[in-house]
Amino acid sequence: MKSLVVMTYYQLMHSIALALTFEEKPNLYFSMEFLNPEEELLDRIAETGVFNEVRGITRRGEFLPIVRELRKTKDMKDSEIDKIGNSIFDEFLENHYAPDFASADFDDEIYVYNDFQWHYYYIVKHFKNIIGVEDGYGSLHQQIAIHMHKGDKELLYPFIEKGYFPQPLYRDEHVKKIISSCDFDDLDDYYRSKIEVWDYKDIVELNREKFKEALLHIFDIKGLGIADKSTLYVGQPLDRSRYCNAMHNYMLCKKIIGNELKNGYTVYYKPHPADRNDTRVYGEENVVILPKSFPVEVFNYQDKKFDRFVTFGSTASSIATCAKQSFKYFDKEEFERDDVTDAIKAQLKPKMMKMRFFIKVRELTPETYINVYSTVYRNSYIQTYMHLVISPELDVEECKKYLDLSNLSRMIREYKRERSWTKESVLWHKELNWLKKWLDRYKPVVSYHNIGSMKDWDIYDEIVSKAGRYDYMMILDSGNNAFQLTKELIKAIRIRAYPALYFRTHSIVFNDRNKPLAITLNQGYLGDDYNGDIRNKLIHREVMRAYEAGERTPYAFAVLMRDYDEYVRKAVGLSLHVDASDYLEIEDGYEHYKKRIADARAAITDDNQLMGELANIVLEYYDWYSVVNHNALGIKISELADELLEDEREKNIVYRKFTDAMTRERALTNNLALLQEANYYIKMKHTVDVAAETGVLKVIENAGRITDKLIPERLKDRIKK
Repeated sequence: MKSLVVMTYYQLMHSIALALTFEEKPNLYFSMEFLNPEEELLDRIAETGVFNEVRGITRRGEFLPIVRELRKTKDMKDSEIDKIGNSIFDEFLENHYAPDFASADFDDEIYVYNDFQWHYYYIVKHFKNIIGVEDGYGSLHQQIAIHMHKGDKELLYPFIEKGYFPQPLYRDEHVKKIISSCDFDDLDDYYRSKIEVWDYKDIVELNREKFKEALLHIFDIKGLGIADKSTLYVGQPLDRSRYCNAMHNYMLCKKIIGNELKNGYTVYYKPHPADRNDTRVYGEENVVILPKSFPVEVFNYQDKKFDRFVTFGSTASSIATCAKQSFKYFDKEEFERDDVTDAIKAQLKPKMMKMRFFIKVRELTPETYINVYSTVYRNSYIQTYMHLVISPELDVEECKKYLDLSNLSRMIREYKRERSWTKESVLWHKELNWLKKWLDRYKPVVSYHNIGSMKDWDIYDEIVSKAGRYDYMMILDSGNNAFQLTKELIKAIRIRAYPALYFRTHSIVFNDRNKPLAITLNQGYLGDDYNGDIRNKLIHREVMRAYEAGERTPYAFAVLMRDYDEYVRKAVGLSLHVDASDYLEIEDGYEHYKKRIADARAAITDDNQLMGELANIVLEYYDWYSVVNHNALGIKISELADELLEDEREKNIVYRKFTDAMTRERALTNNLALLQEANYYIKMKHTVDVAAETGVLKVIENAGRITDKLIPERLKDRIKK
């Protein structure tokens, strides 16, 4: 019985066509690390009856232990690598994959669609008849030129060179042949001896109706109406493949979509399943965002065709029959990685991300002046639009004169002089010295507004009415020193493009040298409800569009953000762990959780485990209170702990577990210095209360507290006092 191992939807399609040519149904192993599909997908695949067995393997996040061990090998000498040998891989991979492949036939052929996943180690070790599958048109050629191993897997190279890990790109003695949809005349003798050309289209045609039936059962695209003048635009995870960053990938997509819209086409945007950007940021009028969870090639089997098939450089265009014409922005057969990066940058030269900031100006001081202009981004792909909202007590014309850019040098001198008088350290020396240069390069567009109010919601209405074609908007106060904030914003957008990013509390923490250590980015949630605060929140214009279309009230905005902002709900983690309806069924929370505590004391004998459970119960009581009372402002989590816990020792241990959890999760800040660690203990109750109120407190685990070695010796006496 043969086996097939796939990791993408397109490979799944190829494997279905291939499996239908076998005399006996094969086993299918779906590596789920790349796409992380729902288990329901595996059920639908099994229901087609094409495969004998369908199993999901290599789930995301399962290989942190082996990655940690590999990181320890960085910069090791050859003798040290030899000492380790295969031990890391045998320890982690052998035991992990043995249950997954328990029903496989190790003597029969196994068809492997990618050889840069962890499962390839196990396959090479146990299967002697490996068939490599080059499922696309030229993708093997691209892998040889640019793909290889990336990220942490680059640490595999010393092990590969010494034979402790299989050679990549199917260069192993157990690889008997490579099935390819096309030939490669310029490849070396090894590949020419292995490649067997069997066109994917020809494989499909052997059992076309059965293939189509299975495909449409797995990926249902019924009900998708296609406009008369339409473009199917297929995206690519160019940032995930490290050709560019997420911001550039976002801008490239926006440009391509905009080009099609200008020519009168309705655009159907099909994101790549591995695209990390939130697809909603690509929304426009006459743009339909399609789900990620199916391969674009499924459209080849529907009745109506698109007018155009557009992509930056996807190989899917070679086999797409779902459009009347096809266009690729990057259409080079032989290329290096830098060729792709250069092509992306060339497309973006006339393109800029537009960011609009509404900054409240309450007073005219050198510090206000510096803080206003420190908002300007130091990035050649970002244009900053600054709307200064002037306090009603100030004269707009006077503000224009004072905040004019020609005053910059004088304001920097006065700012430094004022700092010296107050004996306060001057922060951002480097930035202040460069401020003039980068303002000349990234000159902001500045306008002045007096809307008669400094309230966030009045300003927000002003933003909505002028949303235009800007990418992101934000309300700031001129009291914010934006040097660090803008750095964090750029960093976040370079990683992913989101509908919204919360920077609700911009507080800079200092060590004994008065250098900034971290910026606290609190998420603005209370229980399960967004608290309505919109200041320091970077909002994408698609959120503006959704808000403008509905009821324009703070409550409507809270509901919109709760439902719309998938990133915040998934990645940040709220203090509320379960569905609110579960809490609403509890009439008397005090009696309910008091009984829970009594039951825990009676059932749990291990002291550490008991304290962990008590911490969980206290947190649940706080969440119950948040839901029932709609917010948690009326009471602090320490007060609720005092209600439930009678023993002072228990209270202290529970607080300590709260602070331990916050430290481990790095929910409050990143890279905490030892002084900050100590301060957790000095001001424990206050820290826990603030964290609970702002939704930062999120995971409680039964683990030991932070050890004494994290606390500087010189601070121990202070803590005891």
